[in-house]
Amino acid sequence: MSFAKGDIGESLWCTHLEKKGHYNITTAPKKKFYDWDVKSEHSNHQYTFEVKYDEKAYWWADRRGTPEQPNLYIEFKNTNKDEDSGIRASKALYYVYMLVRDESVTAYLFDRVGLLNHLEQVSYKVVGNAATGDDNALGWIPPLQRLVSQSCFIQKISL
Repeated sequence: MSFAKGDIGESLWCTHLEKKGHYNITTAPKKKFYDWDVKSEHSNHQYTFEVKYDEKAYWWADRRGTPEQPNLYIEFKNTNKDEDSGIRASKALYYVYMLVRDESVTAYLFDRVGLLNHLEQVSYKVVGNAATGDDNALGWIPPLQRLVSQSCFIQKISL
C-alpha cells in the first residue's frame, strides 16, 4: 500500500495531535476540498490545519550549497485554472510545514493568515512546481530561517 506524501504528513500530524490530547480528529475528504487538511477538538475548541510534507527542501539546500538553510515551497496559485490554491485557498487556522531530513521529521507551525500576510508583503521568489509537482502551480520559496523569525511562527515540533 503506498501513501501520497500529503497522507504521510496528515497521518503524522494526527498522531501528534492525539498525543497532545486532541480528539475528534478528522482528515479532509479525498476530493477537491481546500478548507483544511486536519480538524480536531481540544479544550472545547476546534482547530484546523493545512499540512504540508516536504522531503526535498534539504536536498535542494544541499544542491545550492546551503545545507542548513532550506527554503519552503508554499503554493498559492493553480496555473491551469488561474485561481487561488494552497495557502490562499485554505481556510485553516494553522499552517503546518513538515521537513524531512534523513530519518527525522520536524514540523513548523504557523498562524496561516499571518503567514499569508507576510508572504504577500515580502518579495520572495516565485517558482512553478515543475521540478517537484504536477507543473500546475506557483508558489513562494521563502527561507525557513526568515519565516521562523516572524510573529506568525508559533512552534517547532520534532515528530
